[in-house]
Amino acid sequence: MERTEMSISGIGRSQGGLYSHVRLDGMVKINGDTDCLSFDSNGTLTLEGALQSEAVTVNGTATVEGRVNANRMMLDGLVTFKDQAVCHESLTANGRLSIAGGLIGEKVEIFGSLKTRGGVQCEWFHVHGGFNVGGLLNAGMIDVKLSMPSKVNEIGGDTISVKRFKKVSVLEQVVPAFSARLQVQVIEGDEIDLEYTEANIVRGNVVRIGKGCKIGRVEYKDRLIREDDATIEKAQQI
Repeated sequence: MERTEMSISGIGRSQGGLYSHVRLDGMVKINGDTDCLSFDSNGTLTLEGALQSEAVTVNGTATVEGRVNANRMMLDGLVTFKDQAVCHESLTANGRLSIAGGLIGEKVEIFGSLKTRGGVQCEWFHVHGGFNVGGLLNAGMIDVKLSMPSKVNEIGGDTISVKRFKKVSVLEQVVPAFSARLQVQVIEGDEIDLEYTEANIVRGNVVRIGKGCKIGRVEYKDRLIREDDATIEKAQQI
């Protein structure tokens, strides 16, 4: 089947289908699964179906009801995926990204916030802001710069770094719920460097527990580095 182009400006509606390039400017609603080479939305988008594309670019607000499968995604604004999202090469989000299912990717960069009900699995995971992951966060390299409260059930990776991006605000001092901290049950990795993290169990080869941390149990193989103000209830070399 031959691919055609879709171009809409203003307020419009279209059917899903097989396209080469999709260009949307304004307030647009698409009914049905959409398969294209490139997808570019500027404004407000509602896609009632799945989206498959080599490259997806969003500026503004977008809601996709079905599964999203792409090689590259550049998302700016408020984006909601109501199913699973798969990104084979790189996903960069500036703003707020919500995914009802899980996220599978190669390189994931979040500047703002990420929320998923399912797990996140990728090779490289960078967050400059905050995240709330309902399942397991599993990545080779995890680099987090916290500037808002974050939560995840479990973290697994090779190299894991969690630091705070900004200084403690007056609001955080008065209302702890607004504090830029990470809450997690279990962290397992090779090299682990933590600050402002609350965890039940941390397991690793080389583990640094830095300022603002409250850890129930640390199990380390090679070395444990502990800052003076870090709280560790129990530490054991294994």
